[in-house]
Amino acid sequence: MNLIYRKPYVGLLGLMVGFLTQPLGHTAYKLLEAVFGDGATPGSGVYPAAIATGIVGFLIVWQGLKRAELEATWLGMLGGWLIWIGWFEYAFRFFSVLYAVPGFAVEPAVEAGYVAAPQANMLQATVTIMLALLLLYGIFNLQTKCNFMRFFHRNLHFSPGMPTPDNHRSFARITAMEVLFVTWFCYQFWLYVIYFGTRGSGAMAVQAIYFAWTAWALYLIWKCTQQIRAAAALRYGIGAGIVLWGSAEMPAHFGAYREYWLYPREYPLFNLVCFALFVLGIALIARRPSQPAAKSSADIT
Repeated sequence: MNLIYRKPYVGLLGLMVGFLTQPLGHTAYKLLEAVFGDGATPGSGVYPAAIATGIVGFLIVWQGLKRAELEATWLGMLGGWLIWIGWFEYAFRFFSVLYAVPGFAVEPAVEAGYVAAPQANMLQATVTIMLALLLLYGIFNLQTKCNFMRFFHRNLHFSPGMPTPDNHRSFARITAMEVLFVTWFCYQFWLYVIYFGTRGSGAMAVQAIYFAWTAWALYLIWKCTQQIRAAAALRYGIGAGIVLWGSAEMPAHFGAYREYWLYPREYPLFNLVCFALFVLGIALIARRPSQPAAKSSADIT
């Protein structure tokens, strides 16, 4: 059993958990609709349930603030995941219903194109908010240990120097923010790629971007195999898994296969297997004895 906590398996375990947050997030969204209502009106019972889901996520992150690195990491991941489902996904849905945002068939037809759902159109409108927070919280944060951010620091000649060695890191908060920001970024990226790519002669560009994105995902998978600590492997696996999800999900949007995670009642076995693997992955990570923090390039947020 200890073999799973060694390179490359511990990194692949973190990747699996990070990847599964995405289909299971869609499944949880649909299950909330099935139990509490489809959200077709602002007074639907699903919205209070979504608010409660987000609150539970915040409480989990709060608990993680008091824990050691490993436990804080997986608690932060769970909390951030629930916050995204409850407070992000359903907020976009609520305001799209409240203001009758167009989408699907009611949007002007796009020849041979892809028309987003109304809540996806609401999500697109948040792009400047996301970029502003990314700049202020990420790029302008000279104390960050995020490889992605420090890449820009080096190449934009920010000359940030090394982060303060004794700067205390709140791993639960960091991990929750990673789930939110990477999910948010990937949503935005693909919505805009699809929006521009399905208008005019952009189809070839979409294909080129898809293959470049997949090449990036493969590189991140390789980086996952280089991780040696469970907590760092999970943090890296979250970002890598969400990026990999883009490569897995995009073909389904264009009819390559059905999105099984959106139909949990029709495909219960598929969704139960995903959920079982997700729980198993978290359990295996959680039972790993905490290790002292080391100099690591594992965090991408």
